[in-house]
Amino acid sequence: MQKKIRRIGRKRPQIDIMLGSIDLDNRNPRLAEEHQGGTQFDILNVLYNEFDLGEIAYSMAENGYFDEEPIVVIPKNLPRTFKWSDDTNRMQAELDELIKRDKSIRFTVIEGNRRIATAKLLTDKTLRKRIKIRRDDFPAPKKEAAEDLMVIPAIVYKSREDISPYLGVRHITGVLRWEAYAKAKYIAARIEEERRKGRSIEESIREVQRKVGDRTDVIKRQYMFYKVFEQARDDISFNTDVIIDRFSLITVALNSPSIRNFIGVPSYREARFNRPLVPNNKLRNFETLLTWIFGRGKGSPPILTDSRRITSHLAPILADREAREYLLKYGNIEEAYERSGGEKEFVKKKINTALRAVANALQYSYKYKEDREIIELVHDLVKAAEELRKSVSK
Repeated sequence: MQKKIRRIGRKRPQIDIMLGSIDLDNRNPRLAEEHQGGTQFDILNVLYNEFDLGEIAYSMAENGYFDEEPIVVIPKNLPRTFKWSDDTNRMQAELDELIKRDKSIRFTVIEGNRRIATAKLLTDKTLRKRIKIRRDDFPAPKKEAAEDLMVIPAIVYKSREDISPYLGVRHITGVLRWEAYAKAKYIAARIEEERRKGRSIEESIREVQRKVGDRTDVIKRQYMFYKVFEQARDDISFNTDVIIDRFSLITVALNSPSIRNFIGVPSYREARFNRPLVPNNKLRNFETLLTWIFGRGKGSPPILTDSRRITSHLAPILADREAREYLLKYGNIEEAYERSGGEKEFVKKKINTALRAVANALQYSYKYKEDREIIELVHDLVKAAEELRKSVSK
């Protein structure tokens, strides 16, 4: 007889829910700070204006809602007498019967906010009018599609805490990863949630790592990035909107030892989260660094217009005292870079690459004696090498 194995990641109940009983998530980690806790209309407005619902709208207007893509929800206003169990079929039947009887029961969508926002806009002319959506900007659904959108398939979890491992695996370490800011913000929220249970910071980090299956310290690094972001917001009142839009630049900068040293931040392995990561005596440097990367508005654009130059230019500048002082004094990254030895290392690297390439070609060159094409290439190579020799000799 085959032994029955109880799966931890077991199947959850799936039911059909009326669209009008589904609320958008005003704690969605992809929303900027100022939109957290907003009204349903506020969240809908943000999703329409900032999250490109058009691509979903045209599909839904034509096809309705695909049952193969259920949203993930948590219930609100369930009776205290309601009992959760591991019997999925029974739970589905009881939830289905309960929401038919009690119209006050609602659900918050945790996974699928863009889809639900799109469905609400497609089926409600009043909402489209309030958001000032022009007829040409949003499709009109076919009658059959509009009717189909009124009922949405949904997988039901008991609470946000229950759903955290699924979201972490899916969006932090999985294939459908969130953008940098949403990922870091979600991780920070989960760690703080564990701390409220009485765990230490390190214990909380390890617990979140365990839940999402993190084997590469992604969680700890992302938590460090978010704590530094919080200091930009709280300690130096930097305009964090520009950081949110380009949050990945924070991760690039903090991966550089010389940049971390400039603002006094340890590596993620050595970070102690029970105190500010950027010490008080480095806050001015921190503000300067953010200004270099993100600018200060129209009158003060960033000096690093290409994100790759954070590693290629800024890191070697900050590693060299003379170059660092020049950049701080004059704000000219090109001239500071020339003083950092960065270009010299670049030239040396290219010459060494050329030397290795010539050495590799020598292994087979004997096969092509008197080959005119090869001879012409060698002639060009000798000519270029001679020009290089003359250039450095001067």
